[in-house]
Amino acid sequence: MTENQATSTAGAPEPQPAEAQPRKLLRIAQAAAALAVAAADEATEAVCRSRSGNTARLEEVMHAAHAQARDAEKYADWAAEWDASATTEHTLVRYATSAVDHAVRAQSAAGIDTTAAALRAELEQPPTPQQHAERESERRRREAQAEAEERAATGMDQGNRDQAYMNAFYAEDAVPQLGWTAGHVRVLEVADTGRLYWRDRQARQAARHGEGEGGRKVSADRTRALYEARFLVATRQDGGARVLTLSPMGRVALELARLYPEGLHATDKDAYQARYDQVAKRYDRSDEKKAAARRLPPLEHSALRNYRRPVTLVEQELQAQRDEAEQWEDEGGYCPGVQAPRPAAAASAESVPTAVYPSVRTAPTAPAGQELLRRLFAPRVGAAPSPDPLRTVIRRPRRTLTPQEREVVQDVPLLNFQGALIMGLVDPVPNASPMPETEGEWVREHAWPDHFHTIESKYPWGFYRWAMCERGVCWNCLSNRCDLCVHRQEGGPHVDDNTDWVHGSTGRVVARLILRADDAPCVWWCRCACPKDGPAPGRNPAPAATPERIPEESTPASTPRRPVECPEQDALF
Repeated sequence: MTENQATSTAGAPEPQPAEAQPRKLLRIAQAAAALAVAAADEATEAVCRSRSGNTARLEEVMHAAHAQARDAEKYADWAAEWDASATTEHTLVRYATSAVDHAVRAQSAAGIDTTAAALRAELEQPPTPQQHAERESERRRREAQAEAEERAATGMDQGNRDQAYMNAFYAEDAVPQLGWTAGHVRVLEVADTGRLYWRDRQARQAARHGEGEGGRKVSADRTRALYEARFLVATRQDGGARVLTLSPMGRVALELARLYPEGLHATDKDAYQARYDQVAKRYDRSDEKKAAARRLPPLEHSALRNYRRPVTLVEQELQAQRDEAEQWEDEGGYCPGVQAPRPAAAASAESVPTAVYPSVRTAPTAPAGQELLRRLFAPRVGAAPSPDPLRTVIRRPRRTLTPQEREVVQDVPLLNFQGALIMGLVDPVPNASPMPETEGEWVREHAWPDHFHTIESKYPWGFYRWAMCERGVCWNCLSNRCDLCVHRQEGGPHVDDNTDWVHGSTGRVVARLILRADDAPCVWWCRCACPKDGPAPGRNPAPAATPERIPEESTPASTPRRPVECPEQDALF
């Protein structure tokens, strides 16, 4: 490096670090306020210098400039009081922008050069990459600090804190509708300990687990009401005693009542009156109202479905340790001196270091039990995955509609017709059933609630009576577009979740019904004979004018909206 180059390099100004965004915004707001005050002072001096008797216009200009200056100072003060932990940086940007706008208006009102417009240009200047990176780092640091403080205060992560907040919201809505007192909560708390039992028409709290005699008495009326409302379940024991424990609904209701004790009533009389007010509009006779008010209503379905118990960080760590220990045991644990089995290609490509496995490489006279140890303690190699049964196409017989049945389908309103096409209810096929069709028709007529019949009558062959596996052909195959078969596009069938809901006399859900406890899938494969995988077939030609007929015995029973002859259950099988 020459002397001139060294001199020029030494004399060059060093690059200044980028100004922090909050500090820059605060500087701009204060500068705008100063310019606005200077403009207001200039307008005041103009009034003072005026020698003419008519100073009304100059005073109007002075008041306008002073009003804008006051607003600019207000926003500058707010910018100085801005707290990063309380509000976002966008609030500070809004303060600085407003201060600059009022400064420009103050200068315009005073009739001087609007030098504050330069501050607006500086404010709208996009940040450099370095400033953007620093701003992003600062934002992440604040978020991490806030998250650490929240975790230290609550012991939960963000997801579980949100769930706890939602649980409190559900409790505020559901607990007042239960019509409980603090006595009902105490009964459930005793049941939660596993020591509540019923004997000789009296509920008692046993001194120890497993005992069915003696103990402190518990309110029999409240216990009976909670049991009849399905908040408690009973298990018979030897000796005639029945142990009462919490049902799933009772456990959720207890947690919600603990979250919002303000929703409990002070006395049993107040609770009865609240329940009476709830059922007063649904019953006409006085004795029916009183009988309904004496019964405890079930927990609100939305609260039962959405409630989840929050999990603390300590519980998550303990669960992770248990899962790790169980996985370690399932894989066989660790055996010193035993090499884990690897594929042949990997074993040939990478040799085993002698220093790590001396018994494998340098000990030709390894003990005879080495192979036995390897078989006993080495991690088990997983078997080849078995084919997914839900991806195996199930071929079921297809049903062709008769001209009379086509008329029934054509009479359906367009919106319901589209729904029937999407759900495969245009040509469903009934499965074999031990219940005759006449008995099924009696159940639908006398046992089903009215809202079932409302939806049932909107579809050509009904809605609620069909299971997932009884559905027919998809809408694309009905239009001779087998290349667009729904289950070809989705790569599999529609799968039922094997659950349903039990409704009470008023139409509210009272229990969850598990249709198949063994999780046997009930699936809907399109009944068209087209392939569901592989190359897409070509478009089928249009069907003939006269459709193929099937025996009338295979026609499923229609809804009451149009009389159709009932089928035999095994006509298609």
